[in-house]
Amino acid sequence: MARIPESTIDEILSKADIESVVGRYVTFTKRTGQNLFGLCPFHSEKTPSFSISIPKNIYKCFGCQKSGNAIGFIMELEKLSFPEAVKYLGDQYGVEVEWGDDDSQSAKDLKSKKDRVRSILSDAAVFYYKALNSECGKPARDYAAKRGLTKETLVKFGIGYAPDGFDNLVKHLRSKGYTDDELQNSGLFTVAKNGNLVDLFRGRFIVPIFDAFGKIIAFGGRNLGPELPKYVNSPDSLVYKKQEHLYGLNFAKKAKSKQLIIVEGYMDAIAMHQAGIENAVAALGTAFTDSQLRLASKYAEEIVFFFDSDQAGKNAAIRATHMMLNYLRKVSGLKIRIKIAAVPNGKDPDEYIKTYGAESFKAVVNSAKDVNDYLFSRAYDDNFIDGQGLDLTKFQEDIVTYGSWIYDEIKREKLATEAAQYLSARPETILNAINHAEERDMKAENNIVMRTNEREEKTEVARRKGEIQSQLPNEDLAYMQELELFVRAIRLGGSMANVEYIKREDVIRKKDFFGKNMQDLAGFYLEKFNPKNGVSDALLLQKMSEMTLNGQKAEVVYLAACDSIPEEKLKIEADKYKKCLYQIRVKRIDMELNVLADMARDSSDSNARKMIEERMQKAELYKEQLLEKESML
Repeated sequence: MARIPESTIDEILSKADIESVVGRYVTFTKRTGQNLFGLCPFHSEKTPSFSISIPKNIYKCFGCQKSGNAIGFIMELEKLSFPEAVKYLGDQYGVEVEWGDDDSQSAKDLKSKKDRVRSILSDAAVFYYKALNSECGKPARDYAAKRGLTKETLVKFGIGYAPDGFDNLVKHLRSKGYTDDELQNSGLFTVAKNGNLVDLFRGRFIVPIFDAFGKIIAFGGRNLGPELPKYVNSPDSLVYKKQEHLYGLNFAKKAKSKQLIIVEGYMDAIAMHQAGIENAVAALGTAFTDSQLRLASKYAEEIVFFFDSDQAGKNAAIRATHMMLNYLRKVSGLKIRIKIAAVPNGKDPDEYIKTYGAESFKAVVNSAKDVNDYLFSRAYDDNFIDGQGLDLTKFQEDIVTYGSWIYDEIKREKLATEAAQYLSARPETILNAINHAEERDMKAENNIVMRTNEREEKTEVARRKGEIQSQLPNEDLAYMQELELFVRAIRLGGSMANVEYIKREDVIRKKDFFGKNMQDLAGFYLEKFNPKNGVSDALLLQKMSEMTLNGQKAEVVYLAACDSIPEEKLKIEADKYKKCLYQIRVKRIDMELNVLADMARDSSDSNARKMIEERMQKAELYKEQLLEKESML
């Protein structure tokens, strides 16, 4: 009997939100809470009795009584079988559907692997928990006491400790009958150069990560000493995709609050729960995603974000805001209210609660700004320079960019009216500029989608013909090391202009990048650089909306790079930036030397050959200087 893997069906249902699927066939004319109503496509009626529930991702007609999920809707309307409907939606939402049999060995193998991973994670949690309460767990218990975590909290969240040593967990799980192949699937181990499995978490305070239903799917580990990085988290695995989960949601949903508080770190979330603020979750160390927004919307009508008060936190706030507003524009029925909050005095939520108490923190939550008010504040604060006042040119650029993100016409007009007081312009003029920016961005995005689709079609045709896919055009190329360099430059903010960290000759140049689009981004960065904050993330994201990198939207590639590159303290970040820069420049010099060597060998003109050799000597000298500078980091 034909069968599609359960994981594929789950992925399709997570992506094929009910509004976008049904919205192609039904015009919604009424809204009640998070339910939308329209005329039923299955029977004739004059009064709308057909509804969809956005949080539940289902439809129901109160007239003809038909109901179900997105797959059932397509089956009923398009008269398709279940596999055909799944394939139809898979094609629409970019999910590859593979066919198999219920009793196929591949289906059995996948289910068996997932079951074993879940079993390994469960046994690992017990191992870590016992280690916390053993003699070796004293460093972790001391850390918990320092953080003010009670015994009840440690038990509630299943907190544990990973002992020092490279193979404590490996040996323990092998003794329980797990094979090395099974252990590798769990995400709890790395492989050493000699091929041996090594514990991912060593000497760390362990936090189990649960899904929304309370099942352990991963772990996070916090260091207990000076070693870096501060946090180590499980990679994606057969049962875990960090971009699709919110830490603590299994506990927060029990609060039955219409509001979710979202913080960056799980330690903050744990501290908030202990203080009685039980509607808190954490974003698992990733840029907030549309999947997480959709998940949050199932349990709340309002989300309040807390980001770190440093420049990296501010940049993360802007990126998350842009993503959410862009997503909500496309899924208009998902009416969730977004607010941004800031902890006073640069403290994180945990510190603030310890110092001032839970009630004071609740007051901070209540003072959170609606997203449009937050964006206005950012446009003003980011461009106000002490002793010089407000940079009106850059303030105007940010207002126009931020305004183009806001899909609510009333809020957009309010933003324009407030900005008009500073820009000495009529609100209508500013609103027109905002609308024009939105039209330009939407056109650019549509062009990117068209180019991407054309490229995919050509690739598919080439694949079917057995041809080798050609490389990406030079303009589109973005090497991982180049992306790292660019990300670290952005993170350094205004410190890029501080010679204590970055000397002038070590500032990125367009020629440090190979692809034309990366060169354009570098040029944009240099043009828009502000000694106070570096480059506005708003302007950067707007620029990226006009281009692709590696065959994808530039913004997607950039945010993925931000996620994969650990954030460091300023001095360490500067050193890693320089190390990356020097390595890239050395590679460029090696390429240049190879070309010059070929030119010298092929040249019959002694004078020309002499000039080439002089250029080679200068390049070699510069290379030696770069290698020396790198060795000193």
